[in-house]
Amino acid sequence: MDREIRILHTADTHLGYRQYHSEVRRQDFFKAFETVIKDAVDMQVDAVVHAGDLFDSRNPTLEDLLETMNILFRLKAANIPFFGIVGNHESKQSTQWLDLFEEMGLAERLGKKPKLVGDVAIYGIDSVPKSKIPLYDYSGFEIPGPLPENCRKLLVMHQIVQPFPYADWDCAEVIENLPFKADAVLLGDYHEYEKIKVGEAWVTYSGSTERNSASEKEPRSYSIITLSGEGLEISRRTIPTRNFLFITAKVDGEEKPFEQIFSAVNEHLEEIPESVVFLDVSGDSGSVLSFSEIEEYLLSKGALVAKVKDARVKEGIPEEVIKVAFHDPDRAVAEELRRMSLNDGGLIVDEIIRSPDVPRSRVDEETENRLLGLIEAIDFKDPDFMIKIPVSHVSPVDPSRSVSSIESSRSVSPIDSVSAVSPSSSAIIKEPEEFKPAGAAEEIENPEPAGVTEFTATVAAKSETLRVPVRIQRSESLNESLNKIFEKHDEAPELPETAGSIAGSAETAAEGEISEVTPDSGVITAPPSSSTVSFSDNSQAGFSAISPPESTPSPEILKENSEATVEGKPVDEKLSEEKPVGVPDKATKSVKQSHRKGKEKSAVPRQYNLGDYL
Repeated sequence: MDREIRILHTADTHLGYRQYHSEVRRQDFFKAFETVIKDAVDMQVDAVVHAGDLFDSRNPTLEDLLETMNILFRLKAANIPFFGIVGNHESKQSTQWLDLFEEMGLAERLGKKPKLVGDVAIYGIDSVPKSKIPLYDYSGFEIPGPLPENCRKLLVMHQIVQPFPYADWDCAEVIENLPFKADAVLLGDYHEYEKIKVGEAWVTYSGSTERNSASEKEPRSYSIITLSGEGLEISRRTIPTRNFLFITAKVDGEEKPFEQIFSAVNEHLEEIPESVVFLDVSGDSGSVLSFSEIEEYLLSKGALVAKVKDARVKEGIPEEVIKVAFHDPDRAVAEELRRMSLNDGGLIVDEIIRSPDVPRSRVDEETENRLLGLIEAIDFKDPDFMIKIPVSHVSPVDPSRSVSSIESSRSVSPIDSVSAVSPSSSAIIKEPEEFKPAGAAEEIENPEPAGVTEFTATVAAKSETLRVPVRIQRSESLNESLNKIFEKHDEAPELPETAGSIAGSAETAAEGEISEVTPDSGVITAPPSSSTVSFSDNSQAGFSAISPPESTPSPEILKENSEATVEGKPVDEKLSEEKPVGVPDKATKSVKQSHRKGKEKSAVPRQYNLGDYL
C-alpha cells in the first residue's frame, strides 16, 4: 500500500430511540453519535463506515432526520466519506434512508460494487432475514480490474455470525463463498465489542454507541481499522455515555421495610443524580411494598429514570419456568397460507403485499394489474367453466314481479311457496276434495297464463283491494267466465291490460276471494272462507313471476281454450253463472305508459363475484 489508511468503524447508533419514554434519552443517542463524528473529524480519518441500524425505526421523525443530516454535514465539510449499509431496525421495502442521504451527497450506500478509499475496496451486505440466509446469492460482486495487487478488501455486514452467541449465519461460510479474499469483516447488530480471527480474516464488532438495555453494562465504543503495508490493526475507543446505576436493597424482617430500602439508596446519593437507576429489592417477602413510592424517592434524589424490581423469594410459590421458543416468521406465514388454501388470486395478493420490491404506494395498482391479467387468462367460453354465484337464503320480494305467498284464513301455515314458472307451462287450479260436487272433474288446466305480473304491480302500486268472483259455478264454462271478466273491464278505456291481468288472476282462484294486496311485501292474503285455495304446477307447487302475454287474448284463442279438458276428458257440465264482483273505482285510474308497456322491469346486469372463481 502506498500509505496508511484509517477507517472508523461504528454501528448500532439507533438514532431517535426514546428509551424509557424519555426525551433526554433520545438526545443521549444523538450525543453519542455526534461524539463519534467529532472524533472522526479531529483524527482526520480517511472514511467512516457504519455497519447498520443508523436509526432505531424504519420511520424516523422529521426531527430525527434533520439532526442526523446536521451531524453528517460536518463529515462532508471535512471531506470524509460516510459509508453505510441497512440494518434490520431501519430496513424499508424499497428506497432506504441511506439512499436519500446519498442523493444529498451526505453518505454512500455499500453493496456488491466496492467503494474505494485509497488502496482499500469496501463491500457491503445489508441485513438479511434468517429465513433468506440459505438462499443468499453471492454472485454479482464486482472486482475492478485496475486494483493494485496489494489492495485490501473489507466486507461490512449487519448480522450476528458464528462463532459469536445467538448466531444465525456462519462467518466462515460467508468468507469462503465470496469471490474475493476478504482481509476483514466489519460487523453490526451485536452491541458488544468483539474481535476474532476466522481463517486469515479478522472479524470484529464495534459495539453500540449507547446502551439499548440494562444488560449492556460495558462501556460503549467504536473501532479504528488501520491498514498498511505491514498488515491490518483493530483498536477500540470508548465513548462517555450516561451512567447506568444498579442498586441492591435487602429487606430483613417485616418491620420498617421502606427504611431499609431508603438506607440502601442513600449510600449512592453521589451517583444517583442524572443517572438511570435500577433498584433490585431482595430478602424476605412478607412485607408489601409500594414500588411507586420507591421510584418517587429515587426521582427526588435526582435520578433521571427510576426502575424498581422485586427480587424477593416468595415462600410456597415455586419459581416459574419460562420457556422461550423461536420460530421463523416467514416459515410461520407459509404454513398459515397452506392452511388457508388460497386460490390463485389470493396467492397473488399475498405475494404483492409481502414483496419488498413493491412500494406501499403501488400495492393497489400492482394488485389490480396482476388480477386483471389473471382474469384475461381465463377462457370464459370453455364448456367446463362455471361461476358459482352465492344465493341468499332470504330474498326480498318485489311486488311488481311475483306473488310471494297467499295465506288462507283457515290455515295457520302459508300456502305453498311461490317459485318461477316458465311461460310455456300451465298453472292448474285445484279445489279441495271436500268441496267438490259429485261427478266434478278433479283438475282444470289453465288454458293460458294471464298477466299476473302486471296485475300485481298495478294493484300494489295503487294499494287498492281487488275482488274476484267468489265461485265460478259449473253451469257456465270457464271460457265464458273469462269473457265476462274481459267484457266488464274492457269498459275502462285506460286499463285494457289491467283487465287482462284481472282475468289471469281469476283463473288462479278456484274459490274464495283475494281481499288485500300489500304493496311492500307483495303478499296477497285471502279473507276467511270455507275453502282453501292452493296452486300447483306440472313441475312445482305454486307459481310466481309469470310472464304476461303481450296482448289480450283474441276471441279465437278464447274459443279454443273453452275446449279445456280435465285429465284428457271433456268437461260435460257447464259451470253455473255468477257475475264477478266489480273492481273498485280507484283501480280504474290511468296507469303510466311505462307500466302498461312493462318498462318498470329494469334489466339488472348479471354480476360476477370475482373472489368466487379466482
